[in-house]
Amino acid sequence: MAYIIIAILVILISSAFVYFKPKETQTKNIFNAEYYRGLNYLLNNEEDKAFKIFTALMDVDSSTIETHLALGGLYRKRGEFDKAILIHQNLLSRPTLELELKNQALYELAKDFYSAGLYDRAEKIFKNLSEIKVYRQSSLEYLLKIFEQTKDWNKSIEFIKTLDSNNINNITRENLLAQYYCEISDNYAKESQFEKAITISKKALKINNQCIRANLQLAKYYAKSDINFSIQYYNAVINQNHIFGAYIVDKMLDLGKNINNSNALSSTMLSLAANSKLPFIPNIYLFLHYKKDNINAKNYIDSFDLNNSKNSFLISHTLATVLPQEDKSLIINNISNSYEKIFGKGLQFICINCGYKAHILNWLCPSCNSWECIVPRSTIDIIEYGKTNESN
Repeated sequence: MAYIIIAILVILISSAFVYFKPKETQTKNIFNAEYYRGLNYLLNNEEDKAFKIFTALMDVDSSTIETHLALGGLYRKRGEFDKAILIHQNLLSRPTLELELKNQALYELAKDFYSAGLYDRAEKIFKNLSEIKVYRQSSLEYLLKIFEQTKDWNKSIEFIKTLDSNNINNITRENLLAQYYCEISDNYAKESQFEKAITISKKALKINNQCIRANLQLAKYYAKSDINFSIQYYNAVINQNHIFGAYIVDKMLDLGKNINNSNALSSTMLSLAANSKLPFIPNIYLFLHYKKDNINAKNYIDSFDLNNSKNSFLISHTLATVLPQEDKSLIINNISNSYEKIFGKGLQFICINCGYKAHILNWLCPSCNSWECIVPRSTIDIIEYGKTNESN
């Protein structure tokens, strides 16, 4: 239905354009039977027949260029990149095509190549178009996307420094640079070059001191060598964004499985329990409960308003899952088992831009290609979040 509406709009634009042309031009276009037969096929969802007619029409001038460009864009949105490419290449093959229209067709062709994953061809065209003022900014942004898609992070870093704007693809230059350095840090970590990884993550933090990803990386890298540093970086994330509270508590509990001295973890959990900005986090209560810290466990429960339906649901279900096991060695396992009873598979991650859902934390959304837009949500958060969106 959306494509039919687009086609109708195309017809209206074309008709209006033709109407105000000189009479001889009107006659030429209005009575072009093949042209309107092609549009009729398009309206009847016979795209293949329409495509053959449009690409066969040799008479391309300023009165039909917009229609052809719109048709090419339509095919690109449908994922039929070969057809979009052919339409735009056919336009460019016309020797009489004006320079302005040629550049417009080139821009659309470059977008076809990009969408089809033909990054080398798209890069070549966008580089040339970036020399033209009207196409400069958008072409540069596409070039940056190409470097991201090909994971050429060093090239991305050098390239972004040449851009005029401080806001690139809806993210600030500093935030984007920090993400690129974090990508390089991840690569070093995968090769077990943790000293280099730590250095690069700290560089990312220096560029953007609010970079959650860099703090998470450093917390992970220090987990085996210095628990205090690790906890420090985890706490920094919670202070930066409380939405990550439950996610960080899970990470800290994972940290607790690998250390002998749990004093640092215990004091951190008590500190989090006293943080009035955080919502009720079941794992904080479960940790205190299985540590037999009954007073602080009770105080944690009492600090929340039970008249709030979400608090009431979470707390009642958390209390219902408490197991009568006393063995300290089972503390972490008990927490994991209890939490799974409440939330099934635990946290999910949702893109706040497009709604993409995953079970792992991505920093670049695979769906809408936006940075820093994916946040952790529990099952109940997802339900509440969905209702909020519906009401909007």
